[in-house]
Amino acid sequence: MAEYGHTTIATWVLPIIETLKPYCSAQEILRCAEIDPKCIEDANQRIPLDNMKKLWEFAEAISGDDCIGLQVTKYVKHTNLHALSYAHLSSSSIRESLLRSARFSEVVTTAMRINIHDEKKQVIVSWKKVDDFIYEPSIHAIDAFMALLIKSIGKICPDVHQHLISINLQRPRPSVLKYHQRMYRCPINFSADSCEIRFKQEFVDRKLASGNNELVSINEQALISYLERLRKSDIVSMTNRVLIDLMPSGDFSQEAVARELAISCRSLHRKLKEKNSSYQIILDKIRKYQAVQYLKQHELPITLIAYKLGFCDTSSFSRSFKKWTGQSPREFRNNCSENVSIEIGID
Repeated sequence: MAEYGHTTIATWVLPIIETLKPYCSAQEILRCAEIDPKCIEDANQRIPLDNMKKLWEFAEAISGDDCIGLQVTKYVKHTNLHALSYAHLSSSSIRESLLRSARFSEVVTTAMRINIHDEKKQVIVSWKKVDDFIYEPSIHAIDAFMALLIKSIGKICPDVHQHLISINLQRPRPSVLKYHQRMYRCPINFSADSCEIRFKQEFVDRKLASGNNELVSINEQALISYLERLRKSDIVSMTNRVLIDLMPSGDFSQEAVARELAISCRSLHRKLKEKNSSYQIILDKIRKYQAVQYLKQHELPITLIAYKLGFCDTSSFSRSFKKWTGQSPREFRNNCSENVSIEIGID
């Protein structure tokens, strides 16, 4: 099971397979990533993020290309992203398309969010992982998504590169720069604090003659229906989100979670069991992650952290934390202060 149940649309696997055809067979690719071949051509199927991570790692290893994410964009078809590509092509402006991509980003992946904001006549599009996704996303996945956005805009605005201001990437500088330079044709900053694309504001707000509100409406409805089905079936992710929302209130019992999800405790237990999970497993993962983040904030007393995480006393919190990490909360905090690299045992 992927961490916190995060997933990617199954058809996103297809262009990756196509990119790797010169190196090995589709069967070998899917076997190494532990992905079921039956699901990859169905946009209603989802691939756990753990498997996608294995797929990207295999892709770089077999190709020897640390820019493999950019190569994948050559093989992406409109249907690989459900109705999102069609809604983009029908948009009345680039801003409208960007806002729609942000609104429906879960269609592609539940682990990342797109944010759009204006700053000094620039429009900044940034990617950020959701709060409950512990692992860093694959640099190749981010490369592919960001490059695909530029290529998609290029289909309706061929002069897009004239209006790109800069690109920021968190990934390290690749061994060969030419692929990124060809893709963006603007200043690129590697090892940046965030992943973002900066456009000229006037370009983003330009009206597009290709805009078609009727087609937008049809494709948006398809996307809305898709997300409704996804959220109903993704009980692990839904439980996780509700728990995070409820935690500040202090009442995040299984009964409270079930109430928020409008189902009975018995149904919640059954649905989670079907996904090889449980309320306690999800709660422990959230507590473990939150505990580590809180302990890095040295001004927070350990007793307050225990209370925030719903433990009845500091001793209970300490026992659980030591079980998760092999260290007491105080030891962990001291090691952080000394800049010691610590394995916190997420898996």
